Amino acid sequence: MNFFFRDYRCEVDYEYFGDVLSIDTTYRTNKYNLICASFVGINHHLQNVLFGLAFMSDETQSSFEWLFATFLDSMNGRQPQTIFSDQCQAMMNVIETIFPLSHHRLCQWHINQNDPSHFGSLNGDSVFKGLWYKYMNHWLNDMYKLKKKWSTAFMNGRFSAGLLATSRNEVTNMVLKKAGNKMSSLYDFVLNYEKIQNNWREREKTEDTRCRHGNPAQILKNHPLLINASNVYTMSIYLLFEVEMINSLNCKSVEPPSCFGNDWNWIQIKVHSHDDNSRVRYVVFNKQSHEINCSCHKFETMGILCKHALMVFNCMDVTVIPECYILKRWMKNVRNRVTFDFDQSRRGGASHVSEMVFVNEIMRSTYDLTQPSKSHEEARKILYGLVDSAKDEISNLVSKLSVDDETQCDDIRSFGVCIGNPLTAKAKGVTNVNITRH
Repeated sequence: MNFFFRDYRCEVDYEYFGDVLSIDTTYRTNKYNLICASFVGINHHLQNVLFGLAFMSDETQSSFEWLFATFLDSMNGRQPQTIFSDQCQAMMNVIETIFPLSHHRLCQWHINQNDPSHFGSLNGDSVFKGLWYKYMNHWLNDMYKLKKKWSTAFMNGRFSAGLLATSRNEVTNMVLKKAGNKMSSLYDFVLNYEKIQNNWREREKTEDTRCRHGNPAQILKNHPLLINASNVYTMSIYLLFEVEMINSLNCKSVEPPSCFGNDWNWIQIKVHSHDDNSRVRYVVFNKQSHEINCSCHKFETMGILCKHALMVFNCMDVTVIPECYILKRWMKNVRNRVTFDFDQSRRGGASHVSEMVFVNEIMRSTYDLTQPSKSHEEARKILYGLVDSAKDEISNLVSKLSVDDETQCDDIRSFGVCIGNPLTAKAKGVTNVNITRH
């Protein structure tokens, strides 16, 4: 009664943007009253991206175990850094088991939606509801045991793309309502869902084109850090970065920088806004490598530098954003970048990359080598030599693997096993035969 599906593009999207995952099971949208479970992420334009969809007959622990294990298997076992969900206890239990490496957070929107369900007739009393929201912290105290899953004070250092999971779930549900209603069959729903998904992908493609062929208008003209940011970030992320840069002008150091640790290159600067009531932030900076860390942890959670760090960069005349502080998932050319790590592949890391992603990355890598070589005869000769050498090595390896496969087939036949007929294998006394067809 439960099923999950995704297309090939979902896997590619997950390779790039699967660090943050929102799972929502609050919507029923078909005549069979099945639960519609969406797997949603956020792309480099701050747009929703769908990683897959499921229909479930119930919300039992066994159903969630099957669903999450199936999803993880379809995504090559890669676990997200952060997962958002509602307060379904069965789901919470399974997330801890299936995604042990992920940080589980509760959706604050769902927390706010759950509490009025206990008000009864008072739901229509605007005065009561106004008082409730005013003093909601009293209710939140009852959730103290779950504080690490919803309180932002415990989220520092955990990347979440700046989300609290509110808008992602709301927008997704609104879209799914357009895909189906109580009279829709599953077939109708899937067709409409695909249309919506294609529309989202077209929007992303349009935004990619806009980012490639233009830069945003800069409020602070000719500022080197803003010029650098406009060249690497998508327009949506650049605007967030620009806000931090502008707000950095309202920051000042509380006292002269002090040495930090035993290395004289490291200094600590106390920063706060000109507003006397603002909190003091501690920024640690390396004068040689330009490494920087702020106690507000905005970079760790959002992936862009905060106003406190940018104030220090301005004071220290840092004109280029260090590469380690430019998150690839926010870059305008994230889908064009060759992310394949050849050194990692030699250590066995390539086995975790899907076949389609591997092919795309190798093709892009070859293209990147071809472009600068085409105008230089010596470069062409080098590239021809590399391709010929790789061709010979791969051909020899494939030939050897083919011989090994044939030997294994002969070994199987010596036991009297007929491939494709497990009954013959059983008759010959071979009880554990696992045949994988490629």
